[in-house]
Amino acid sequence: MKRIFTAIMGAMLALTATAADFFSTEECDDLFTLGARIGVNTSNRTVNPAAAGSYSYQSWGTGFTVGATASLNVRDYLSIEPGIFFESRSGHSTFTSDPIPTEDGLCYVAQSAHRHSYNFTIPVLASVRFNITDALRWHVDFGPYVAFKLKSKLENKELLSTRPDIDNVAPFAGEAAPVDFGFKMGTAFELFRKYYLGVHYEAGAVKAYKDYDLGAGIEKIYGGRTKAWNFTIGLNF
Repeated sequence: MKRIFTAIMGAMLALTATAADFFSTEECDDLFTLGARIGVNTSNRTVNPAAAGSYSYQSWGTGFTVGATASLNVRDYLSIEPGIFFESRSGHSTFTSDPIPTEDGLCYVAQSAHRHSYNFTIPVLASVRFNITDALRWHVDFGPYVAFKLKSKLENKELLSTRPDIDNVAPFAGEAAPVDFGFKMGTAFELFRKYYLGVHYEAGAVKAYKDYDLGAGIEKIYGGRTKAWNFTIGLNF
């Protein structure tokens, strides 16, 4: 009986030690560290259905992400991690106009377009870190971000109309908002405290497009939200 009790106590102490290592509250040797990141992204930019004609569809497109992070290591398990990233984003859109009254009856216009943009994105994440082994760490990240538009363009690939004389009228001509704000969340793995592999999702919380005053009391509210997945690798220093 004594041997069984001793074995049980030993197992409990081993599990306690493992849990402590998994979620370590010790101070970090390095209070401040830097990281370089590079990767790819896939993104979308939705549109308010009420302002985009009778039909609209926005596909997910691809782009690249490159940037740097700075980690303020509060404890071994917690870091505050601001970063700055240069991102390219793209996607395809299809729109069909609401019926347009003409002297000869109703007219419809269909538009196929490609969107692409370049942004500076600045996230500030709280990163909770768990020690899977001595060499492997798991990160869980969450925090806000702000993105500043550098360039954005919607390029028509095809514009079709049932009336040739009005085929230059596009159902959608929205311009991306100059600033986007939202939340970034995700997870990452760190090997030997040096090599990094991360997956994060960005969810926009404000309008993706500018509103337009068309005059005569008519306002075009394109609304929408931005959203993106980022897949990055990197090095920590």
